[in-house]
Amino acid sequence: MDKKIFLKKKILVGAVSIILLAGIGISYGIKNSRVKAKEVNIENAVKETIIENTIATGNIEANYRSNILLDNKKKIIKVQVTEGQAVKKDDVLVVFDSSDEENELEKQQINLKNTELTLNQMLNGGVEADKSASENSAAQANYSLENAKRKYDDANKKLKQNEELFNSGAISKNEYEDSKKNMEDSYTAVKSAEDALENAKTSLKATNSNSEAKIANQKNQIELIKKDIENYKQKIKDCTVTSNIDGKVIKVDAKENQYPSSGDQIIVDDVSKYKTVVNLKQYDALKAKIGQKANVKIKGSENSYSGTVIEIGQFAAAETNSSSDNQDSKVKVTVIIDDPGDEIKSGYEADVEFIFNEKKDSLVVRFDGIKEDKENGQKFIFAVDPNNKVTKKYINIGIESEYYAEVTDGIDENEEYVLNPPENLKEGDLVIQGSSAKTSSNPK
Repeated sequence: MDKKIFLKKKILVGAVSIILLAGIGISYGIKNSRVKAKEVNIENAVKETIIENTIATGNIEANYRSNILLDNKKKIIKVQVTEGQAVKKDDVLVVFDSSDEENELEKQQINLKNTELTLNQMLNGGVEADKSASENSAAQANYSLENAKRKYDDANKKLKQNEELFNSGAISKNEYEDSKKNMEDSYTAVKSAEDALENAKTSLKATNSNSEAKIANQKNQIELIKKDIENYKQKIKDCTVTSNIDGKVIKVDAKENQYPSSGDQIIVDDVSKYKTVVNLKQYDALKAKIGQKANVKIKGSENSYSGTVIEIGQFAAAETNSSSDNQDSKVKVTVIIDDPGDEIKSGYEADVEFIFNEKKDSLVVRFDGIKEDKENGQKFIFAVDPNNKVTKKYINIGIESEYYAEVTDGIDENEEYVLNPPENLKEGDLVIQGSSAKTSSNPK
């Protein structure tokens, strides 16, 4: 009896134990059921071609533009071209009224003839006659002086002879005094002749100086008139406006029998080639090279054109970002379009794609799945294992495109990772693909 009671008690204790263990299991299961997986966007690391590039927007420009400003003080009498017309270098574009300049030219040509005639008269007539008379007077004065000197020498010799004769008593005192007076008169005549010669020389010098000044002045007048004539000829030539390049007439502000308004012009573009100038951020400009290829796409067109970088600016200019108040340093880069189509026109807006690097069969992940460790600055992703647990994996980055980055080390192909991981996501968390999650397209 006691043995049966003991057996019943043992069975009862066992049953209670089983119930307790079941309760503990149920409690644990209930507790675990409260750990919910976080809904995230999960994507696979894949292999594909990655292109490191940048796209900038600019306006199409002609290879060269000739802006011809029209003179608003002259009336246009003939317009030779229309907008869209092809022209060659030196083709006439417009003709201004040149009648005033032609009248002035005719007056100056007559003035030149009269001035040259006056100069010839000076050289062959009055001025030369005055000069010749002064030269003759000087020559005559010089001759008179020489003659006076000879007479003085003769009188001086005669005086010495008569002085000896007088002292010997051969001649009278009157004869001696006469010879003495004759010598003194001869000396006076020499002095008078010297003064006359000096006066003649002074007169000749003054005549020569005056004549040379008159002739020089007349010659200067002739040169000034000739310059005026050349000036009017150039003004008449300028009334015919020609193209200085081969190209296409883009704009014509000229109207016949009207005066142009201030700022009116004719524009001729060299359309043998087109170019576009874009502003690249410093980060991208450092990668650009002369001769580098680029793709040019006209906005609104399905066509894309090959281009070549021909010029990189020598300085970076600060430019305010349209989406923020920050300023970016940007460099002007010029791309020539290699083979432009007929649809291209100056002023069109175009997107220019610069390809800096390209790798095929590269393992890539999206930028919005990459995080940076605040402690060590290393890049990492939240990888998702087969049990849907999150693991933090550090990666090395290669080249970058607008949305993707090449992963050179750290993960394998087809490995899953979390896009746009929430701030509270950590290692060990359970995650599932969210039903409403969408792939982000935010660029780097």
